[in-house]
Amino acid sequence: MTQLEDLLDQTRDALLSGDIDALAKLGPLMESQAGAIPRGDTETADRLRRKAERNARLLLAAGRGLRAARDRLADITTGPTLTTYDERGRKASHSLAPTSLGRF
Repeated sequence: MTQLEDLLDQTRDALLSGDIDALAKLGPLMESQAGAIPRGDTETADRLRRKAERNARLLLAAGRGLRAARDRLADITTGPTLTTYDERGRKASHSLAPTSLGRF
């Protein structure tokens, strides 16, 4: 196993555990190892490619999760909204202010 493979595996582990600090540290380490990819060793190159593709899929999924969490937090903090359309199809969003009556 090459050092780059080990870094790719560490990146996978950091992505799965949500360890953003580790991801920030691993990025520059992987960049420094990019020139160490063995030439002519197709088996190692294929393993590296598969691991890099796996990590790319994990990064995309993490990004989708972060966007969903951000959107959900925005919904919670701004409260519910009502979306309407006028006769020309123009969209308008209306914030529904919470009532000050509370529970009875």
